[in-house]
Amino acid sequence: MIEIDDVELLDYQSKNNLTIIPIKTPTNYKLDFLTLKKGFELGLVEVKELENSTVNTLIVKNKSVTPLLLIEGEEIIGGDQNRIVNSTIVIAGESEMKIPVNCTEQGRWGYKHEFKDSDYIANSRTRFAKSSARSHNMDEQAAVWNSVKVLESQKNYYSPTQAMSENYDNAKTDLKETIEGFEIVKGQTGVLIIINGEVKGFEVFFNPEIYRQFHEKILKSYLIDSTEKKEVYTVDTEYAKSIISAAIECEYAQKDSVGLEECFEFANDDGIGSLYAYKEEVVHWTYLIGKTDFNAEEWSEHDGVSVTL
Repeated sequence: MIEIDDVELLDYQSKNNLTIIPIKTPTNYKLDFLTLKKGFELGLVEVKELENSTVNTLIVKNKSVTPLLLIEGEEIIGGDQNRIVNSTIVIAGESEMKIPVNCTEQGRWGYKHEFKDSDYIANSRTRFAKSSARSHNMDEQAAVWNSVKVLESQKNYYSPTQAMSENYDNAKTDLKETIEGFEIVKGQTGVLIIINGEVKGFEVFFNPEIYRQFHEKILKSYLIDSTEKKEVYTVDTEYAKSIISAAIECEYAQKDSVGLEECFEFANDDGIGSLYAYKEEVVHWTYLIGKTDFNAEEWSEHDGVSVTL
């Protein structure tokens, strides 16, 4: 489905404890998508609660003739509580459907305002915890809530409603200062993230315009989980390439899809990932490096997931 020769690593960029390696792949210009952000801006997407609201389901209406692409982990704020999209989903043009979501604001259940696009996607630890819980047939929502609690504890900031987005807002100045200067290069369709000298994962969209819309969100999602270390790190591009090669060589298991997309999941000793295709073209490929401990005593009360990234 993906060949290592299709993935080109471009010149790396570094600042503070963050290093990124831009990724260039063959592009899917023939696939035309509307993203959630653009859909909200143009008034072509509507997100609402079910008639009898429930935590893990929302209704999305695509008013455009163009398929709507929702990206796993992107946040939608408002409604009765903030949510993240559970998986990457392609919704047909001029259609409405129920989608699976996870709550990222445990302490609120009451209408706030109409749903709108968030400036954030789920932090990398939360995405990893959610994916790991799913692969082990455990409670994904508990994993998300527990991960947000860990984020609050690490950042020593406690939102009144345990809202993930408020932790991002609280760290906004530091995040902005670090990611300023990381340029999107010509033809870039993805990025590999290195924090404190360690590869943490990669994200590829196979379309430069779609990648552009998620560039800052992705960088923030890894940075917010990190602790800055005042050290100089050597960037081993060959090792980075080997991480991608190992992900390609995994066994990809097809899973049930929500919309028009095809969904595949894969894992190895280092991490877990997913791949989504539409009309036999790959549209989203992601891989998160981390370790999962399902037996940690402090998590057992909530049937949750302890994650080390």
